[in-house]
Amino acid sequence: MTTAASPAPTSAMPLAPGLPLVGSLLPMIRDSEGFLAAQAARLGPCFRVKVLNQSLVVLAGPTAAQVMAENSGEVTAWRVWEGIIKEFGGRQVLTMLEGPDHLAYRAAARAGFAKSRVLEGLPQVAALTRGALDRTAPGEVLKVVPFAQRLVADCIGTLTLGRLPGPHLAEFITYWHTQLAVHLVGSARPAALRKAAYLRAKASARAFAHEVLAQDPGEHASSYVSDLRRLRETRPDLMDDEELLFMMLIPYVAGLDTVVNVLSLTLYELYRRPKVLARVQAEARPVVEAGLPAERLRDLKVLHAAVLEVLRLYPVANTLPRYATRDFTVQGFPVRQGERLLMALFTSQRDPALFKDPDTFDLDRFLPPRNEHKQKGAFQPYGAGAHTCLGAGMAEALLASVLAVTVTHGRFSLFPQGFRMKPFHSANLSPDPRLSLRREA
Repeated sequence: MTTAASPAPTSAMPLAPGLPLVGSLLPMIRDSEGFLAAQAARLGPCFRVKVLNQSLVVLAGPTAAQVMAENSGEVTAWRVWEGIIKEFGGRQVLTMLEGPDHLAYRAAARAGFAKSRVLEGLPQVAALTRGALDRTAPGEVLKVVPFAQRLVADCIGTLTLGRLPGPHLAEFITYWHTQLAVHLVGSARPAALRKAAYLRAKASARAFAHEVLAQDPGEHASSYVSDLRRLRETRPDLMDDEELLFMMLIPYVAGLDTVVNVLSLTLYELYRRPKVLARVQAEARPVVEAGLPAERLRDLKVLHAAVLEVLRLYPVANTLPRYATRDFTVQGFPVRQGERLLMALFTSQRDPALFKDPDTFDLDRFLPPRNEHKQKGAFQPYGAGAHTCLGAGMAEALLASVLAVTVTHGRFSLFPQGFRMKPFHSANLSPDPRLSLRREA
């Protein structure tokens, strides 16, 4: 990446194919990940996509990662998140900031997303998982996405905030998915933010955040709340009262799409493959029977490989929108101030030069001797640079522990047996709601 002071570029960025007027709208709606991966393979790591009257700059794979890692102010996520926090009543939030301010904000939030929260709370995670599974009696059907949403929310609430979301959960999901649809995905119009159902959901989310702040500090499961209160007191330029309130919801924001989606999709991929499921169960059973000790989570290598393969096949959060704050060039191509960029980190995950048969579920690609993901630039499911996911370690530990208990507690099978899920894309927000498991007698 070079700045505006560099010599002028000599060639225009290649353009992805599209139709008159609408451009590439239809393939971007049907399967944006597949379309962008195909164009990266055909056009290279820098190209443009026209969608209606917008021209988007797409940076793919390692090139996107490099721009994010070397970012010194050329790109920002400010405009991406500005609408969400302003609608809530604030000015700015962690994901919008860069440089020293971002680092200070990130440090204050770190305790709530530490891997140690899961490792120290494994008995609670195991108990919550068994309790959630046992709500489905033998012969009954478990709806996977609602199961995952409730379980992940209860785990995050217990480990980070010391408080279960209870009846606020359904309303929070409505609030957050409406925000994403309006401000990030673009699948809903701003009028959705004026509907009674949304306003009720937003009020419920705010009420829950107030409840968290009103708790006695001794009831909090981590220093997350107190650390953010301290930031509010010492850096009012970084955080006001409304932004502190919003940050009480961020643990759920972080978990209720990414962790929930990966958990749901991993269960789908395992239970449709009995031989793979048997491998995971054989590995997990002795660890669970030993009480799920923290030091033995690292023994769940096959299970971890299954999670990574799901992250590779279903990129849940690595097409990241940004805006150019000034003119700069990438590999000799111009990017102009104000242009919208899509950081398509995931495209390398579909590259057959890096991953053999990339459209096939194959967890052994993440195990020795293959270790395909360890090739340079091959696999970055949690983002890149200063904005790499703060909770990646916590998410992987939570997924490992929840999945280990789930696959060894009772007998479940995909229901119906031949069920095939609708294709999942990150713009869908959640996997196919029909996804179900039946508990066997």
